[in-house]
Amino acid sequence: MGIKEKNESKKSKGSSISIVMYLVASVVALIGVALLVNNILLFKSTVSQAVAQGYDIATVRKALLTSQLLPGIFEPIGIYGGIAFLILGVGIVNKKVSNCLMLLTKVEVDNNIIEENIVNVENIEIEQEVEKA
Repeated sequence: MGIKEKNESKKSKGSSISIVMYLVASVVALIGVALLVNNILLFKSTVSQAVAQGYDIATVRKALLTSQLLPGIFEPIGIYGGIAFLILGVGIVNKKVSNCLMLLTKVEVDNNIIEENIVNVENIEIEQEVEKA
């Protein structure tokens, strides 16, 4: 009975770590999306302020496109998206490794039970031979 409880706790531990990694990856991805939206809104407001001061809209967009908008788009996607995919990948690998370890542990437990049964049968046969003699 102790072996069975030990295996169940390992299984739930492996699954819970993967679930936590999935949740962390989701949170990081949401932070990245929020920063992406924030950068786009910042670009829009900067263009509006420059146009309100009397600058030509085409000139302002051309100047701010490469200096503000593109870095503001690629940074959250690259950094936070990359971190989210990395954590998600680690969670998937952790889940698969946990499943493989659970299968190995199950086979070891089954082998131990079979070996114990063989030893018990041999002991019974020896006892029966001793009683006959």
